[in-house]
Amino acid sequence: MNSFQWKVGGQQGEGVDSTGEIFARMLFQHGFYVTTYKQFMSRIKGGHTNYKIRATTYPTQHAGDELDMLLALDDETYEVNRSELKPTALVLFDGDIKVEGTSEGHTLVSLPLRQIAKEIGNPLAKNMIALGVSGGLVGLPREEFFSLIEQQFSNKGERIISSNKLAVKKGYDLVQDHLSRFVQPLPTPDSTRRMFISANQAVAFGSLMAGCRFLSAYPITPASEIMEWLSHELPKVGGTIMQVEDEIAGITFAIGAAFAGARAMTSTSGPGLSLKTEALGMAGMSETPLVIVDSQRAGPSTGLPTKFEQSDLQHILNASHGEFPRIVLYPSTIGDSFYLAAEAFNLAEKYQCPVFLMLDLAMSMNKTTILPIDVTRVSIQRGKILGEGDLKKLTEGFQRYRLTPDGVSPRVLPGTPGGVHVTSSNEHSESGYITEDPEIRTKMMEKRMHKIQSAMSHRPFYATQPEAQTVVVAMGSTCGVVEEALQRLAEENRILGQLSLQQLHPLPVEELRPYLTGKRVIVVENNYEGQLLNWLKQHLPIHSSAHSIRQYDGNPFQVKTVVEKIKELI
Repeated sequence: MNSFQWKVGGQQGEGVDSTGEIFARMLFQHGFYVTTYKQFMSRIKGGHTNYKIRATTYPTQHAGDELDMLLALDDETYEVNRSELKPTALVLFDGDIKVEGTSEGHTLVSLPLRQIAKEIGNPLAKNMIALGVSGGLVGLPREEFFSLIEQQFSNKGERIISSNKLAVKKGYDLVQDHLSRFVQPLPTPDSTRRMFISANQAVAFGSLMAGCRFLSAYPITPASEIMEWLSHELPKVGGTIMQVEDEIAGITFAIGAAFAGARAMTSTSGPGLSLKTEALGMAGMSETPLVIVDSQRAGPSTGLPTKFEQSDLQHILNASHGEFPRIVLYPSTIGDSFYLAAEAFNLAEKYQCPVFLMLDLAMSMNKTTILPIDVTRVSIQRGKILGEGDLKKLTEGFQRYRLTPDGVSPRVLPGTPGGVHVTSSNEHSESGYITEDPEIRTKMMEKRMHKIQSAMSHRPFYATQPEAQTVVVAMGSTCGVVEEALQRLAEENRILGQLSLQQLHPLPVEELRPYLTGKRVIVVENNYEGQLLNWLKQHLPIHSSAHSIRQYDGNPFQVKTVVEKIKELI
């Protein structure tokens, strides 16, 4: 098998997440490309949860549609995930030793996991025994499992390490004694150096490398990991992290830090973004550089706080009252999450405006194997900052909001001699003083709105098969599903183009025009209203030839669903 799909499921609080994480790391360290997807309910304990893993010999951004193996820690797991099982799938249960088939072709295997765990003196080890069974069934070397256990439990002491090693060994012994006919070894992977990382981690890392030295945020699923990661790393480089009392403080602290000269950001999800919108307008009016990360989940209100959706686009494009410039980026891969996070800080300071970095739960909370990040690609460009020498050359004194041909006014860092100025959330003149003069208001509005017209990220979109007459458009994690769907269609001699958008505002209209106009356009997105399609229609003449494939049940698309829907449309 060059693609192996595995899932563990059970009740929250039974160690499902840690079990999946250990097996994912095992497969990754063995050399496979690994993609994960976790599903859990928005409660502390109880309710069904599962952890899905796909291990492949080739790069992928999708955790797979079907399962080769299901580790069911309770009976509910089998019923909930039954529809994903391949006809040849193995399902592992706890119970008396028994192997039986089903009418659907599944093989149900019962093994005394709890009993063996008690016998070895560690009742909590049943999950590790099951991992030993899983590893034995796909031919993973048990020595690599032992090495991983030593890493995983290095701070727990030798007794815990030995107990878990014994549990894994018992799992391998069960395969040898009862399931040897089901062993199907995975191919030997290559030894290319890689990383195993989530988008939250990639964004945090990219921000750190870009010189971010301040994060203020309030914990919220699925964005909290950004704050957790930076809480360990920012202090090492003299940075500061503030876990604040609410979402409003999250953005206002960041605005203050950015005004003071730090590269600053705040991270949140949809409900938190709603609370930040008034202060967002202040950043727009005061032209303060700011990076806001929005990791989307299913709404509205509390909605489905641990489920997937891409429904914040309209909000981000129009958030806060009035009109002011903003830049909106949305990486299409976890690797690009690093580079776009780093670039967001350059764009924020170059154009002196808020920059949104959109993510979604499927990217934020799940890991994928990527090639090593090239940190040499990160450069720090701070825009029009005047120093003391620059200020001495000014004949009329420093004007913070001076009208310039490109709409970007020079700024100074507080404390720079000669750079004293006024900043206000009210409309203001070039000097920063409050005014309601209609002529000045008009000029200031035009200055602010015009300055981002040419703003462009390094890679605003990816495009394949530009000659194709049908183009499938996607954003965020959905791009990986679309990529595999088009590969399957290509096997049927249906060649379609793919456009993965990474800059949503300002939309690179002229650059997109040759890829979308005069063609059939199919937009695949996870929301009800077709927000991305509607945004494209506002800028490009694709109304009569554009269609959308939408899903909003809290789950990502499956490849087979996208293939079926595309076939219906073409």
